[in-house]
Amino acid sequence: MALGFDFGVVYVRHSSFPRVRDALADLMAETDRAATGKRGLEPTPDLCTAAKAVRSFALMPEENEWIAILEDGHPLDDGGVAEGLSELLGSETLHFAYSDEEGRWLFERYYEGQPLEGGGSEDSDYDVSAMEFVAANLLPHFGVYYEEVAAASGETAPALAGSLGVLGEIRPRLPIGTDICTFWRPGKPPPA
Repeated sequence: MALGFDFGVVYVRHSSFPRVRDALADLMAETDRAATGKRGLEPTPDLCTAAKAVRSFALMPEENEWIAILEDGHPLDDGGVAEGLSELLGSETLHFAYSDEEGRWLFERYYEGQPLEGGGSEDSDYDVSAMEFVAANLLPHFGVYYEEVAAASGETAPALAGSLGVLGEIRPRLPIGTDICTFWRPGKPPPA
């Protein structure tokens, strides 16, 4: 069994952390999800990120002009978060996805809700070109998963089941000011 990275990150540029957090809550409210502080919610196995009943995010403080947003389950699709935040904030966003399993990476860049450019690579040097793209755009937190951040943030932050501890000696760098936000579709109480 080969180990590798499979994840997607949404980056927001030139917007304040409180504005990004509020815009994410507004975006989730548009999809009938409410914020919850409940811990231990089971991840939903939906293949389509936008259809998940529970969506949890780690918002990382600004670094290199970017605020990184990591979603639970490390999905390769962002469920409309980059485009939606770009529109709500009137700013630049970037969705970056990387998959060792599929041997590719891709990106989509938005400004004021409109797509600007996209691309990526599926050739044999996909990993090299991905790292060049990350370096050229100064993208922080390459290869960090939501689950690692939620585990490192402590038991008081909402997190998905299985995210309450990190195995081994490796601990992700958790910048001061990192925020965990969880949203679920009301109508029935969140799972116990």
